[in-house]
Amino acid sequence: MREADKAGSRGSQSAVRRIGRAVGTALVGLSVAGIVAGCAHGPTAKENLATAYKEFDSPNPNYAQVADAADAYLKEQPTGPAAADALYLRGRALEAKGQADTTSPQKDFVDAYNYYEQALGQKPRPGLAALIHIGMANVLYFQGRYSAAINEFNLGLPQAERDDTRAWATYRIGVCEQRMGQWEDADRQFVAVQQQFPNTPQAQQAREKQGARAFYVQVGSYAGTQQADAAAAELKKQGYPAQRFVDTARNVQLVRVGPMPTYEAAAATKQKIWGKYRDAIVVP
Repeated sequence: MREADKAGSRGSQSAVRRIGRAVGTALVGLSVAGIVAGCAHGPTAKENLATAYKEFDSPNPNYAQVADAADAYLKEQPTGPAAADALYLRGRALEAKGQADTTSPQKDFVDAYNYYEQALGQKPRPGLAALIHIGMANVLYFQGRYSAAINEFNLGLPQAERDDTRAWATYRIGVCEQRMGQWEDADRQFVAVQQQFPNTPQAQQAREKQGARAFYVQVGSYAGTQQADAAAAELKKQGYPAQRFVDTARNVQLVRVGPMPTYEAAAATKQKIWGKYRDAIVVP
């Protein structure tokens, strides 16, 4: 469920941070002016809310600060002019916490989704509404509810204002379709990402996923063939169809279990071997 945007390596959290920064940057342009303009002497809660948006530009956003600023505004003005922004920020902070928290991610995701729904109820301007829908889609994506995630991504995409945001949304639609076994539909999304957003991280990851027709569990990467062969042999003893692959780009040996026809089967296999192979990921 939490194999987000991995293309043969552990890239999920960095991808998520880039999405967060893209969302935040978009909103700084849209929201901060609306929150602060004409309110140079406005309430501290409003000023803190504007500052909270800027956290998304940081390589390591302080989501606790974002949540505190949102809570302070909602306590002061629960239906104020920036209530949709505050609710969005509250949901965004919980979404990020859910991705990082290994103890109770599902509760964080449920709470994030609820805040996003409340934000939509405040009738936000189109640009913010787009980001709320994409936030809801991200939650559904991490919950493994891929069909529902695609619906929300498609609701947000037409009004999304930044190329970076549109690229990640299109890419994740492809990942959702791929995990649902809709291989050709997924490839069309991956091709669209590469054509519309060339020379971007999204295009690179789309290129790495394009063309897949089965799933594997990548157990690890090894510097030499001896280590890789030993790992594959050990897995075969346990009844797993392990294979060694060569990653010529990184000059490393990869050991993968598979192929498996469904994402669910690969995820279940990963869970079984995770106790010994903590770096295991599902690919593509």
